[in-house]
Amino acid sequence: MRAVILGLAVLLCSAAPASLACGYDGMAMDLALAHPASLDVSLAIHQAYQDELIAKPLPLPGGFGMRRALTAMDRLASRLPPSGNDFSLLLVEPGLWTRFELRDGQWHLTPHAPAPAKGESLVIVGEGVLLAMLASRMTATQALEHGLVHTEGDDRLTGQWRSAFDD
Repeated sequence: MRAVILGLAVLLCSAAPASLACGYDGMAMDLALAHPASLDVSLAIHQAYQDELIAKPLPLPGGFGMRRALTAMDRLASRLPPSGNDFSLLLVEPGLWTRFELRDGQWHLTPHAPAPAKGESLVIVGEGVLLAMLASRMTATQALEHGLVHTEGDDRLTGQWRSAFDD
């Protein structure tokens, strides 16, 4: 019986690798492991909350928080121009990587994606920042200037964000 329990535990742990788990799954996030720039973005976001530049989102447990984050990213996808290269987005608070892929002029999202490989395009942002931008309380230019959004890779990526959020 003990061997069966041990076998099931090993199977369950291998089915959901820690690299794909996030804070919504109850996993603690190590920002330095997520991406080297994520710590700087996280500190800038903390300061923006302290300075009341943006409102800190109410913490929601598990599936509720994940649903809010996915809804925000769907809204982001609908605002992004239908051009450019695929990229990955890291929400720093939960450590959630999501892949944005452009297919047939539409952005398709894959949450719980692996971190991008070195040199691939990426965006690092906080949920509160994304929510503020979606509510037109902050522009992409303001977020970039305050270090609340970090982009790497394709030079057009920053322009896409400005196009989506700088009215």
